[in-house]
Amino acid sequence: MATNVSEVINGARFNSFHLRICLLCALLVTVDGFDLSSISFAAGDFVKFLGVDRAVMGPVFSAGFFGLTIGALTFGLVGDRWGPKRTFVLCGVIFGVFTLATAAATSLTMLLVLRAIGGWGLGGATPLSIAIASEYLPQRLRTSLVMVMYISLALGIMIGGYVFAYVTVFGWRTVFIVGGILPLAAAPFLWAYLPERLEFMVMRGWAPARIGAVLARVAPGRDFSRETEFTMDRENKSGFQLTQLFQEHRAAITIALWVVFFSSLLALYFFNAWLPLLLASYGLTQPEVVQINSSMQLGGIAGTIVAATFVLALGGFRTVATGYGVAALAIVALALAPHSYGFLFITSLAVGFFLVGTQSVLNASCANLYPPVIRATGVGWGFGVGRSAAIVSPSLAGLLLAMHWRPGDLFLLAAVPTLCASLSGLVVLLLVQRRRRVLALAPATGTA
Repeated sequence: MATNVSEVINGARFNSFHLRICLLCALLVTVDGFDLSSISFAAGDFVKFLGVDRAVMGPVFSAGFFGLTIGALTFGLVGDRWGPKRTFVLCGVIFGVFTLATAAATSLTMLLVLRAIGGWGLGGATPLSIAIASEYLPQRLRTSLVMVMYISLALGIMIGGYVFAYVTVFGWRTVFIVGGILPLAAAPFLWAYLPERLEFMVMRGWAPARIGAVLARVAPGRDFSRETEFTMDRENKSGFQLTQLFQEHRAAITIALWVVFFSSLLALYFFNAWLPLLLASYGLTQPEVVQINSSMQLGGIAGTIVAATFVLALGGFRTVATGYGVAALAIVALALAPHSYGFLFITSLAVGFFLVGTQSVLNASCANLYPPVIRATGVGWGFGVGRSAAIVSPSLAGLLLAMHWRPGDLFLLAAVPTLCASLSGLVVLLLVQRRRRVLALAPATGTA
């Protein structure tokens, strides 16, 4: 008797095993957020330490994002081939080693190289965490639960800011020492307690006893010990994963998804990279800058929780299109806000609520566009293409800053790609609906 693994997962009730997977995946997502925050807050001290203009930090930010981009593009493919779990752990180890080395950087060139290699390791961690968690979560709750898991990114950004502001045992190097130790310390726990993807185990022909043991934890109360054959949904096919992103009426969806990621991360990584430094130019104190920056992440956490409930009613990409549209308005409000702590705190909170909250919806929803056999590749390439915008965004902002653009003008400019993300999200929604209609008619018309 054959057991369909996909059907068992989708029909299971959420339990402690699912919770454990979400928490373990969230560990490296937290590190991702911590790293985004640490380099932003350390930027001012790097400028003083190296004796360079602050605009030079643009290439430093971009070097890290370049590594993140290459990591997302490469490790997604590796994860679908080699196994997401071991690839996930490897990403954390690579990042941890080179982040520790960043604390010893003594030149701009050394800093650029270390940030790029460390970013390469970390780049695969977030998309792989989404692919692994999505693999095990019931379909009806998948998007909402992955969104809640992704709150750990905002927590990591907040933790990085407070470590920099209040834990200064080794000065600015403290954030990189802490940021390097965290993933290295997490690696043994991830290896011991994070299971490999079930679909990957089936595709690779693992022993039925090993598959059944894991499946029994997904659906407690069912006995799979006597099963000798496990199958998956028909969409799971062998072959080169990257080309499958453009097959079976997925090409237009994939391209539109990449546009959403590119546009949204162009804005989001601008804020993550430059917000602390730009706020400091308003004459605010360091604690005020940390608190305003944290307000964006607090808003993101609140926005993610609220959006998780809307997703259940509206669906992922309806929420994406609406959320980014309102986020563009919130960014305009931040750009026009008076340079006072109260106004900046509130408008930054609003930007985080809609921009960061909607990004969580996008991250979780994109996993549902692809079957498990190409899920890590699909999510990884979405992140990779999006993070290529992050390479451009900080350096472009640095160039405009060198041309004496005001911080408010830069904030206002960030509303443009956010609006583009809203429109692109609507396009994805329409294309997904069209694909469903085409596939529904396929048996009758002979098309596929």
